[in-house]
Amino acid sequence: MKILLSGGGTLGPVTPLLGLVEHWRAHHDNLDLVWVGTVRGPEGELVSSRDIRFISIASVKVPRYLTPYWLLFPFKAAYALVESWNVLRAERPDVIVTAGGYVSVPLVILGRFMGVRSWVHQQDVLPGLANKVMARFASKISVTFPQSKDTFPSKKTTVTGNAVRPSVVHGSQERGRKKFGLDPDRKTLLVLGGGTGAAWINEAVSAIAEDLTKNWQVLHVTGKDKYHMVNVSAKHYVAEPLIQDGMDDAYAAADLVLCRAGLGTITELAAVGKPAIIVPIPDSHQEMNAFHLYEHQAALILDQTETTPQILLSSIRTVMENEDIQMRFMANLKLTFPKDGTKTIAEGVLELAQVSDAKWSRERQEPSPLEQFLDEPEVAMPDAEPAPVEDGPVADPLAGVDVQEAEAELPLSIQEQVARAMAGDPPQIEQAEEGENPFDTKRL
Repeated sequence: MKILLSGGGTLGPVTPLLGLVEHWRAHHDNLDLVWVGTVRGPEGELVSSRDIRFISIASVKVPRYLTPYWLLFPFKAAYALVESWNVLRAERPDVIVTAGGYVSVPLVILGRFMGVRSWVHQQDVLPGLANKVMARFASKISVTFPQSKDTFPSKKTTVTGNAVRPSVVHGSQERGRKKFGLDPDRKTLLVLGGGTGAAWINEAVSAIAEDLTKNWQVLHVTGKDKYHMVNVSAKHYVAEPLIQDGMDDAYAAADLVLCRAGLGTITELAAVGKPAIIVPIPDSHQEMNAFHLYEHQAALILDQTETTPQILLSSIRTVMENEDIQMRFMANLKLTFPKDGTKTIAEGVLELAQVSDAKWSRERQEPSPLEQFLDEPEVAMPDAEPAPVEDGPVADPLAGVDVQEAEAELPLSIQEQVARAMAGDPPQIEQAEEGENPFDTKRL
């Protein structure tokens, strides 16, 4: 059975698919995995290090504003379609799996008409344009958040939670300290800017590096192409361009994490149980991810446009020196974040692949791939909610929510957010009983 995974440009759509890969390799044999990603993205090196064959093709992003790029867009889109067609004809996969990214769009569209079923996973609260387009051609859609479900056709959409790499929960604090040269007597701030790095975070953390290393130490993952931005010579400051092997140990060594609001990172933080300071990318889908955490007091949220390096330092000091607020953030994140959907998605993909199996060897007199696709019954997903029989109307996941009002509510002061999180009784983290489905989102 051959599975074609696709995603890249950033590590956002990559990390959940790596979680699926780890699950498959632990529980299934004889799976042929191939990954299709971008030419210049950070995913190629990371995927290849996992012993997955990597193919790069053109990725064409749809411009959102008037730009000369519109003149080139039709030609680049046509080129991407040709490359995708060649990949599908050469690889002949049984199923396509993606968690987003423009590089995946032509693969899913062409796969539909070539008889190859596809599974699209929506991580963020707000669906991106790539997933909205692919949803029309996908066979199955999984979403992390219940409020995202109504954006897609109900007949083929299920709430599963996000996929996470199982290996991240098996890190060793001692191993992490040795691997990255950290002092066991100092608390550690782990700084993550994503696979491509975050220029603002790199600059802000570099500006306060001397203050941070007076009492603590910093493990700073700068991003592959932004390592040059961090030129800090402090004794207790360790900079890494990208951690390919050992992210589990980096999490284990960390006392506090500073990061963007990408769902892949947030899912892993919930899995490993780490308090976090979240700085979403301004005017992006990450702001609604951050607002979800803010509503449940699951992290300290900062507005980049109103945060100076000194405010960032004050935020880090507030959380790092207060173990009670650390425990509150950790508990609230585990309580409110959707459950791990790795098993549900991984096993559902295999069921889907079995339906698509042997389509490449059909005789010409048989019905066309598209005709057979439309006639085939729906594939039931393990541990998933039953889908309604009829498609419901496509609705806005933010219906009734004033986004501007929500964003305006975010930048409460550090003290107000801390006081808000500390109010009330300590949250209790519910454990799944024996025989109970741990992926059941109704337990949230």
